[in-house]
Amino acid sequence: MHPVLDTSLTKISCRRIPSSSLIRSWCLGSTNARLAATYISYAIQKNFLAKDQQELAASRAKLKAAIQLFGTMGYLRGAVMKVGQLLANLPQVMDRELIEIFESLQFEAPPMHYSLIREVFLDELGREPEELFASFDRQAFAAASLGQVHRARLADGTRVAVKIQYPDMARTIESDFKTLGLLLKTIRFKESYRYLFAHILDAKEVFSRELDYLSEAAYMERNRRLFAGTEIVVPRSFPDYSSKRVLTMEYLPGKHLPAFLGADPGQEQRNHFGRLISLALVRSFFRCKTVYADLHPGNFIFMADGRLGFLDFGCFRRFSPQRWQVQADSEEAMFSQDQDKLRDFLARLSFHDSPEELDPQWVELMFRQIQWVVSPITTRGPFDFADGAYVAEGVELFKESLVLGYSRTDSFYNWLNRAILGHRSMMYRLGSVFDYSRLYLEEMRGASSSEGSPEL
Repeated sequence: MHPVLDTSLTKISCRRIPSSSLIRSWCLGSTNARLAATYISYAIQKNFLAKDQQELAASRAKLKAAIQLFGTMGYLRGAVMKVGQLLANLPQVMDRELIEIFESLQFEAPPMHYSLIREVFLDELGREPEELFASFDRQAFAAASLGQVHRARLADGTRVAVKIQYPDMARTIESDFKTLGLLLKTIRFKESYRYLFAHILDAKEVFSRELDYLSEAAYMERNRRLFAGTEIVVPRSFPDYSSKRVLTMEYLPGKHLPAFLGADPGQEQRNHFGRLISLALVRSFFRCKTVYADLHPGNFIFMADGRLGFLDFGCFRRFSPQRWQVQADSEEAMFSQDQDKLRDFLARLSFHDSPEELDPQWVELMFRQIQWVVSPITTRGPFDFADGAYVAEGVELFKESLVLGYSRTDSFYNWLNRAILGHRSMMYRLGSVFDYSRLYLEEMRGASSSEGSPEL
């Protein structure tokens, strides 16, 4: 946890998460006002400061703004906090210190007071945690956008991690998306409205499904079988101690990414774990035909014996057979640089009947984005994910997409883009250099050869 956040933690932990649309909107509005005041104050001050003092004042203003946002996101949780988690996946967009603060939202968010969490446990399982477990640590050791995790032991001595959902999360997400829907109504007469609204409905569906811990346990078990016998460890769940809002799973000891990097690992270790994270994403993609859409440092554990703990399987999207065929065709076109087939794919992606209807500016940007995404795959031999030029290009493409604001696209691919962005960000942080092309193509061929075999 970033040292300047201790005060924010103390203020937030005992407060119940607001679920009212009005209160949540008021909190966001008041935060915007405080952020504006922070930057206006800096803008006035800098006129009276020397150049070196201006840089210090700017740094302090950014830090203060980040702490204000952290406090609001930590208080509101839910979809609002997920925005902060996304910001932590944007290397070179923000200062390193600010990213570290937002990164805390991925696994070190302010935990709820035990009394608030206890209510959920009683509602779901009908008993106190101390009655179900041989021991239960009341202090959470990890917390994020939808829930927090406590250590415990079963009667046979098995160490487990118990994830407990925050109270009223379903109402909270409903409120956030209701507010977004109301804001969108101001542009309801524009062509982009129905596409933006479809993106919001899709995100709401995914986040709402993420609240179902039984669904998460099923997907986690599927991945546990998928990676059995490898250096990737997926914890097993314990159904007798789980419910829709409580998930008990095997406890995996190890370090999260900041602690791992803090130990100054050698290049071999960085490459090793970079490869394992990539394998986790790519194998699940090809074998399960699923996008793991929540790829960030909080969902991986770097274990002392060199294994990688793969955690948290709540946020995912599975391809339909039709979408998977379109994806397979598009990948073949990407690797062969067949621009006609790529234009056909972009037409399908943006709900056009033919490539001739496409916006040329958007097509040109998409071609450059596709080239950036496949570059680690088409580059034979080791790929340097920490290459500043590669990262800078990705950041610029991301900015261009925001400026263009093209919303007429299949919302399913938002999750694939999120997964790719999360992967590239983690590889950059790790400074990994390895043969990603070989890994990707081997997994692609392995999945093709296993088609028709029984499902995992």
